[in-house]
Amino acid sequence: MLVGRISENKGFTLFELLVVLVIISVMFALVGPKFAGSMSNMRLRTTSKKISAALRYARSQATSERISYFALFDFDKDRLSIISSREASDETGEKDSGDDKERPVGSKVYDLPDGIKLDRAASSEGRVDFGIFQIVFFPSGGNSGGEVILANDRGKRYKISVDFITGAVQLGEIGAQA
Repeated sequence: MLVGRISENKGFTLFELLVVLVIISVMFALVGPKFAGSMSNMRLRTTSKKISAALRYARSQATSERISYFALFDFDKDRLSIISSREASDETGEKDSGDDKERPVGSKVYDLPDGIKLDRAASSEGRVDFGIFQIVFFPSGGNSGGEVILANDRGKRYKISVDFITGAVQLGEIGAQA
């Protein structure tokens, strides 16, 4: 014969579970946008480092192969193309047909990821916000110099500078500007 209660319920009530779910939802609502923003900023920094490395590659190839290399920043397509003067002279007037199959064999093309764009560029010849901006790397180790600014959709910007005397490529974060 059983004396007292048969069993005690040691589970959670539906109300307690709902309270916990509401607390978790509020936490995700507050933390989620911050996490997404940091991912966007990290993607911008990674892209800036890749473009800096591509410019260093162009400089290195120009001096080792003893031919000029061109870094072409296409603001309309948010793309960087690295081509040699040999490849540029091999093309038959259709410099950028938009078809990647027509691209010279040795050229390098870097499409910017979604949410990252070429903001502006500047050289001794002036500022560029659209079209094509180019930096030329000469066989002697010199270059035409310039700077390119990349931006993400959250307003964060990175500046990539190429010193026209030394050819040094520098990457730096700049404050948000309107």
